[in-house]
Amino acid sequence: MLRIDSISKTFGGLRAVDSVSFRVNPGEIIGLIGPNGAGKTTIFNMISGIYRIDSGSVFFKGIDITNQHPTKISRLGIARTFQVPRTFNHMTVEENLIVATLKLDLGKSETTERVEVALKQMDLFQHRYRNASELSGGERQLLQFARATMCQPSLIILDEPFAGSNPSVINLMIDKVHALANLGTACMVISHDVVSLPRICKQVIVLLEGSVFTQGNLSDIREDPRVISAYLGT
Repeated sequence: MLRIDSISKTFGGLRAVDSVSFRVNPGEIIGLIGPNGAGKTTIFNMISGIYRIDSGSVFFKGIDITNQHPTKISRLGIARTFQVPRTFNHMTVEENLIVATLKLDLGKSETTERVEVALKQMDLFQHRYRNASELSGGERQLLQFARATMCQPSLIILDEPFAGSNPSVINLMIDKVHALANLGTACMVISHDVVSLPRICKQVIVLLEGSVFTQGNLSDIREDPRVISAYLGT
């Protein structure tokens, strides 16, 4: 579904991402992990069109989306969340969800149905008429995740979705990701939560200084002396 071929990104004299390549298949959940500054969020920004790619290519469902506008990439079926939730704070929870459907040419009844389902699945129904600014950090994480699902994307990329969330919120998100994966939706997750990460994915890509350090089964990689050294020092 997603093919990343040797993408690179430089900021001034800093090589933030250096010839990174990987693949994501339909229904697959992959973790993207590494120390701070390893290039994880930069890669997400390159995939979603927020950052221009200096070299390399990104293909989504066989379509070259390299350096396409974020709107076009979104309409092709890629949705994302951010580490610091980006919600429309002076709009209600319900309005935040409706915004995601405005360019989909849905009828009123289908829009209403999608909103109702998202509110109930993400335990936000009781907050539907509250402004997003009134929500807790974890509830805002749920809201931006719910909004990302409104377009029924083929790929969701989640940047630190568990940040500032309590266990019940984390459980909801993990259950929703697995439910989407069972329907064929692919997911990539950045997380430093070593407790929750194994519950959401089995396969990970480890980044170090902008490059792929290693990748494979999470349980094996956690015991890899090279990974332990990269994170904690020798």
